[in-house]
Amino acid sequence: MTRPEKKTSKATRNYVFNLISFLPFLFLLTTGIIVLRYHSGFDKELPTFGINGHQWLIVHQVTALVIIPMIFTHLLMHLHWVKQLFTFKLKGTNSGMNLTQLIVFLMCALTALLAWWVFDGTKLAEALREVHSKLGLLLIIFWGIHLYNYSRWLINMTRIQLGKN
Repeated sequence: MTRPEKKTSKATRNYVFNLISFLPFLFLLTTGIIVLRYHSGFDKELPTFGINGHQWLIVHQVTALVIIPMIFTHLLMHLHWVKQLFTFKLKGTNSGMNLTQLIVFLMCALTALLAWWVFDGTKLAEALREVHSKLGLLLIIFWGIHLYNYSRWLINMTRIQLGKN
């Protein structure tokens, strides 16, 4: 006799997806910091960890193409929050920080897409890359705060998943 399938909880799905997203997002932030080094005047032909600045930019862009859909999936998993945001019913201790992080993320993604694919090779693209770099640094700070704000949830979910609740 087979046992009935146990339905995975929404919290568990969120937890697993967050774990899957963690490393690519961390890699995106790391490559962004390395690329920022080259944007700050470091010779693009000189290698960092064996890869030159042009190659790091490609790695950063490809990683962004992987992580951006993951971020939108994360938002879809929290659609109730997004709906409350746009109906001005958002409440909670982290709502202001999360909203700010969302705005910074959207601006960071938009400036990157415009610089790389719409205005590439122009002075406007350079200006957009500068804005993108600053927003990226700000996003790293917000991401750290976001992790801190949800650390208790992450710890509790880890205990549950390990059967140590």
